[in-house]
Amino acid sequence: MPELSPLTWAVGIAALVVGILAGHFGWGKRWPRGLGARYSKLHPDYVAGLDFLVTEQPDRALDMFLKLMDTNADTVETHFALGSLYRRRGEVERAIRIHQNLLARETLAPEHREQALLALAHDHLRAGLLDRAEELFQKVSDVPRLRATALDSLRGVYERQHEWRQALGVYRQLARIKAAPPRLVAAHYLCELATLAIERREIDQARRLLREARQEVSPFPRAAMLRARIAEHDRDFTLAIRLLRVALHEAPVLMQEELPHLLRLVGADHRDSVLAELVAAAQSRNADELKRLVFAALSAELADAAPLREPIERVFAQDPTLRAVWFSRADAEPDAARDVAPHGDVRHADVPSDDARRDRARRNDTRRIAGEIGALLELAEKYRCNECGFAGRSFYWHCPACHAWDSFEAYAIVKLG
Repeated sequence: MPELSPLTWAVGIAALVVGILAGHFGWGKRWPRGLGARYSKLHPDYVAGLDFLVTEQPDRALDMFLKLMDTNADTVETHFALGSLYRRRGEVERAIRIHQNLLARETLAPEHREQALLALAHDHLRAGLLDRAEELFQKVSDVPRLRATALDSLRGVYERQHEWRQALGVYRQLARIKAAPPRLVAAHYLCELATLAIERREIDQARRLLREARQEVSPFPRAAMLRARIAEHDRDFTLAIRLLRVALHEAPVLMQEELPHLLRLVGADHRDSVLAELVAAAQSRNADELKRLVFAALSAELADAAPLREPIERVFAQDPTLRAVWFSRADAEPDAARDVAPHGDVRHADVPSDDARRDRARRNDTRRIAGEIGALLELAEKYRCNECGFAGRSFYWHCPACHAWDSFEAYAIVKLG
């Protein structure tokens, strides 16, 4: 969640203080006779609270404001607003104090008590206290009007704990009340469970889970990759190759991760034919697909592969950063095409023509620079979450920052220098 700016924080506090006064002094209601004279002066605790805010003592200011706020129907929403602001700002301990202060009041209405429990659960979740958050979300999920919100948050807790079976169970509960996220999420839970089953050598169980995943979403490249892994384990390499190619066709973002695996399965004799097919498929789609294939090939040190020579040159020519790298490296080298004999000697008849030498030099430059860029790509951040911007070298089905599913895209910047 984005950090609040100091201005937003100050405006929020000011609005809450006005809310405190409105609830405490009854602003907006019919004024009884003599009320103006009775409250002609501000409450001392309010003045003290403002002083603590100005002198940057938020804990003591909070104590003063909590003393001011009688928890009745006029002020309880101000408690919730202030607690939410503190949580969003990352000051979770203060948010917890506010919501615990609410729950300690015996006169708190049942609906407000339930809302305070939900808010406290979110406080614990933000603080990383997953066990406490789980317990409170489970409790609040029994409240019909808060059930969907509590269950969805509980599902998030299980995701963070990698308790995939529990997360799937909560997903099923949400589906029954028509509040579930997309079915893709359930398919990923099933694939997580299938991965664990494969690691335990429970292959039949893994196959069953992957069938369930394909019933949730089809086509589903992650399930195809895991089925390829099982086929490879069974030494059915033909099936493994077919499934990997299906996965790469459905999810080209996996190219950098899975291209070396695919080429290892097909073997050296069939490498170039498979690469030629992949190049043709990428060219039939768009320039980004071809660029993704070239990056994957460079990272796998495949710059010398015949089917990739022309695509590499095309991508270098079209990408501004790569073009700058190419020309900066080429300008740093003496012109390899110049092969003039010293002292004006006459060239021999078998000396290649200028065009042939330039073509050979260009190919040598392309291979050399491609190797250098491949080395840079190995150190680059290859993937980025399109939800939160988190970037890293490894591919994740589940973003470790914002916890979105299927949000990673191929991303690489070659930095000059």
